[in-house]
Amino acid sequence: MTKLFALTLAGAALAGSAVPALCDTGSVSAAVHRPAAAPDGSAAPVPAYHLSAVDQVWSSHKVDFAMASDQHRIFIAYYDANRQLTVASRSRGGKDWVYDKLDSWTGWDSHNYIAMALDSQGQVHVIANMHGDPLVYYRTQDPGDVRTLHRVPVLVDRAVEQHMTYPVFLKNASGELIFKYRDGISGNGNEIYDGYDAATQRWAHLQSQPLVDGQGKRSAYFMGPTRGPDGYFHLAWVWRDTPAAETNHDLSYARSRDLVHWERSDGTALTLPITLSTAEIVDPVPVRGGMINNNTVVGFDDQGR
Repeated sequence: MTKLFALTLAGAALAGSAVPALCDTGSVSAAVHRPAAAPDGSAAPVPAYHLSAVDQVWSSHKVDFAMASDQHRIFIAYYDANRQLTVASRSRGGKDWVYDKLDSWTGWDSHNYIAMALDSQGQVHVIANMHGDPLVYYRTQDPGDVRTLHRVPVLVDRAVEQHMTYPVFLKNASGELIFKYRDGISGNGNEIYDGYDAATQRWAHLQSQPLVDGQGKRSAYFMGPTRGPDGYFHLAWVWRDTPAAETNHDLSYARSRDLVHWERSDGTALTLPITLSTAEIVDPVPVRGGMINNNTVVGFDDQGR
């Protein structure tokens, strides 16, 4: 085990400045951007950082932790030294952490990483510890108070939420909370997107069909969606025919403005679910062509390309 630290920029919102990233070993590395020099050539002032110990944590195998924040509080979700799912929080500028130990313990599976987000009402959402497993989901009952986290048994459809992997929270263009995950297993899975109504505290499927369907023959491994300077969410993925990584093939692409309606790069609408035969193939890499999943990164240059 090792010790978990939180590094925060004093007096600044994490979302709008340097964002500390939790390492898979349980430590924290800060993505610190050096301040630019002043116009007269003098050195810009160096911002102050606060380093505080949070807990002893599990670090004997790679598993990603999570961090979230708002203008008032910082939240960290992790597996403690006993591998118990834990959420800690403290106020900005404060020193004392508040903890909640949840009723979930991780094993030796690096897929069981943690996803955490805040909705527009300040409620904390945590989904974790799943690799082809039923939903493990907690939500606070009082905004920002991790001690009120309680287990929520169903998002939308219990029957669908039995073989979940790769939980990801994101926000749409309107700032509404979105959750996506894979339903199924490697080589046979679908990509599901759900949207959250903070006023009613209810989730609903964004689409009547999965975004991508492997048709029982394959699954897709995604990078993104990433929102670009053009306002589109851009998504890249590879198809994989079996649990064996060497069966990755056919780098594919789609984009969307609302995460509901998807299209090819030329604007042609895609009918959901997207299948191998209907997807836009960017690079037709064959099976055993040496392409690994989770490395098909989407990025943009200074001209928005």
